[in-house]
Amino acid sequence: MASEGPFGTEMVPGVWTMPSRGIEWCDCGRHHVLDRDIVFGFAQDLVEDPDWMTHDEVVDTAMDLWNYVSVCEFFLLGIRRSASAVNGGPAPRYSFERGLEIVAYFSKTWQGCPEEICSPSRDRED
Repeated sequence: MASEGPFGTEMVPGVWTMPSRGIEWCDCGRHHVLDRDIVFGFAQDLVEDPDWMTHDEVVDTAMDLWNYVSVCEFFLLGIRRSASAVNGGPAPRYSFERGLEIVAYFSKTWQGCPEEICSPSRDRED
């Protein structure tokens, strides 16, 4: 992983206003614009320190948002790619806001995984 702490500059400006280019994160059949309040709602129950999000908390927040009980390596690579786009690289922890932005970027760009070669590599630990 990258540095011990988060990078100081935002790599992708306007994550909250960027259009969704991925698959729908909500499976109710209606399009829902993903905003900060939605991501915050999922993160607030998972994050231990309200000032920081660990990389694992970012993954867990994204898993909850997508309602995934387990995820594959493609999902984890997507989170790492999102951390690179938003933060300059994955880190052990991020400022809380940066963590929310990583989840949002991931969710707006996630194209899913090739299911035929996919197997869970991480299960939600409830």
